[in-house]
Amino acid sequence: MITQIDVLHMLNRVGAHRDLVTRSTGRAVRSSIEMELAQRTGLTVVVLDFSNVRLIDCSCADEIVAKLLQGSLSADARGPVFFLIRGLNDHQIEEITEVLKRHQLALVAESDGGLQVLGEVADQARLAFQRIALRGRAAAAELAEDLAWPLERVNEALLELTGRRLIVRDDELYRPPLLPEQCQNVA
Repeated sequence: MITQIDVLHMLNRVGAHRDLVTRSTGRAVRSSIEMELAQRTGLTVVVLDFSNVRLIDCSCADEIVAKLLQGSLSADARGPVFFLIRGLNDHQIEEITEVLKRHQLALVAESDGGLQVLGEVADQARLAFQRIALRGRAAAAELAEDLAWPLERVNEALLELTGRRLIVRDDELYRPPLLPEQCQNVA
């Protein structure tokens, strides 16, 4: 299931305008998002769309992005949650990346029609993610061949990526939370 959340809409719901500033605003927006997600079941991809948000500071990035990610990584009987963010400008990417690194978190971002990992992740995992994103989906053996790595190294990277919920495992194939053809088309 794919759930798209317009962050500006959530911001307007809590009475703010187009800027995500102050920790209390971030808490209120995160609370609204969590209520929106409370009814979900099964594997869920949450697309946080920042397209119409002018500004996000570190305190809001911490309250919204970092805390949503931390909550999603804990055991959840309703099913796993994968987050993807889109619509960020360069300044917002910097703010969110800084917060993610501080918390040793990572998440997938869509920019210019492609996918990238923001935050803290090992270099080999980042390279494996880039290859998976280019392919759309891949088996471990295919990645080993593409990257000219031993299968053990590929499996380590895949373990990190799946553990951080940056990729989805479908049987023996691995894919990003959204396939390339889904990126711009989520309603």
